[in-house]
Amino acid sequence: MNQNTTIRRLRHDDADAVRELDKQILGQDRSHTWDQYVERFLAVSNLDSLILPPWGAHVADHDGRIVGFIFAERQSRGYGLPPGARIVAIAVHPDYRRSGIAAQLMERLCEECRGEGIEELYSVLRSEDERDQDFLRSAGFDDASIKVFVRKP
Repeated sequence: MNQNTTIRRLRHDDADAVRELDKQILGQDRSHTWDQYVERFLAVSNLDSLILPPWGAHVADHDGRIVGFIFAERQSRGYGLPPGARIVAIAVHPDYRRSGIAAQLMERLCEECRGEGIEELYSVLRSEDERDQDFLRSAGFDDASIKVFVRKP
């Protein structure tokens, strides 16, 4: 990773920069799965009203510019999964990909999980998000034995 890039917790004044970065990731670069979660996460977190930033929220700051982020939520027992944490979004600006930033964001989240005694970290992806699946495998994730079945009513 570039020496000028720092992984840090999300701050109150980062919300607009995260939204702007999220808008810049388009087309094939955009995750079908994580697409819907960024604004929801920021809205639920309501950064202006929090004393501390939300748990599991980190950004990659390159010379004062947000170039990546990872958001996660604590996950209670549900869907047949043990308690843990679930990644709801991860993104890196296209100009900064393949520089180790996503791996650094993931490692920071893993450190936070270990510090809280969280033993499992999950991510749920749509099948067409092959690039995201490849990244998660490279970050040490295994395909789960749980299958999700979908049907239109």
